[in-house]
Amino acid sequence: MTDDKFDILLDASRPAEPLPDGIPVLDLPPGCRVPDAADALESLFVTDRTLREVAVGVGGRIVGITTRAYLSGLGTPVLRSVGDGDGATLPGESLRYEILRYRCPSCDTLRRRIHADTRPAPVCPNGHGDLELQR
Repeated sequence: MTDDKFDILLDASRPAEPLPDGIPVLDLPPGCRVPDAADALESLFVTDRTLREVAVGVGGRIVGITTRAYLSGLGTPVLRSVGDGDGATLPGESLRYEILRYRCPSCDTLRRRIHADTRPAPVCPNGHGDLELQR
C-alpha cells in the first residue's frame, strides 16, 4: 500500500513542497496504519494547543501537511481537548504510545515520532547530524 492512503488526513490546500520553514513534522514508521496516524495526530494537537499545522512523514518521507482546522472540519473526534468527555476515552496522555520530540541543537528543525518507532534518531535535514531527544 502506498502513502496515498493518508490523503484523508492531509489538507490538500497546503502543498508540502517546498516544506515551509520551521513546520513541525510527525514522522511515522513505515507500515503505519491510517487509524494509528489519526490517533497520533489527535494526540499531537491535543497536547500542543499552539500547534496549527504539521507535516506528516512516513518512514522519513513527507507525504503532506495537515492542519487543526482541516481535521476539525472532518467531523471526527480528532482535536478533542483534554478533559472533553465523549464517553469513549479518558482525558490525559495516550496509553498506546507517546509522542517524542527531537530538535536540532543548531537550528529550529523539529521532528516528532511515536515511541513505538524503532528507527534510529532522525537526522537534521540541514546537515547538522542527529536530532536530540527533548525531555
